[in-house]
Amino acid sequence: MPPRIATTKPGPPPPGQLKIIGEKCLAFVLENATPSDPKSVLEAIDTFGYEHHWMMNVGDVKGELLDREIVKVKPKILAELGGLFGYSAVRFASQMRELSGSSIHVYSFEISPDFAAITTKMVEFAGLSDLVTIFVGTFGDNYFKLKELGVDHVDVFFLDHDKKCYKSDLKIIEQSGLLGPGSVVMADNVVAALITDYLEYVRGHTNFTSVMYDSYLEYSDIKDALEVSTYVE
Repeated sequence: MPPRIATTKPGPPPPGQLKIIGEKCLAFVLENATPSDPKSVLEAIDTFGYEHHWMMNVGDVKGELLDREIVKVKPKILAELGGLFGYSAVRFASQMRELSGSSIHVYSFEISPDFAAITTKMVEFAGLSDLVTIFVGTFGDNYFKLKELGVDHVDVFFLDHDKKCYKSDLKIIEQSGLLGPGSVVMADNVVAALITDYLEYVRGHTNFTSVMYDSYLEYSDIKDALEVSTYVE
């Protein structure tokens, strides 16, 4: 069992409410966290998720699984598909900086301009603006910008966006030319959201070796898992 569960029920909020929740979360962080202290920012978001309103960012429990993979891979370049309010960007960038210094970079692709604006403020408050770039739009429409910035290889991809798009976006990642031997694709919510088409595709792929790590849906006792797939040629 997870150590804690949220006081509010997990699940997507009513239409139009997610932006309001994000703004409240940001205000809570600005009031309770320490500027330029990523750990305190993450702790404040987790506290908000547990005590004020359930949040759909990866959270502290599954976050430890992400941390373990980052330590293992030691990525210099990471791309996340789905930024929401900046929790994962802050978590990734801060840990990658600890491991590899300021030469690392996180690229976050978020389709909502409102969510991207909140992420920008969250990352800025955490003191990580120089290590995180946020693109508004889909990965498919914007990955060429990475190549314009001189990025020809991504060490880690993190999928945590529209669950219906995991499989199609993995195919776009393959076509992008940004995968290389040892590149890792981490996919969140593969059990809680029943993303079977993605799992069947990546596990049956001759160029990926995959492992599933059991966990819990963020801030809840609902079973979930993280699928970690390593690209091999």
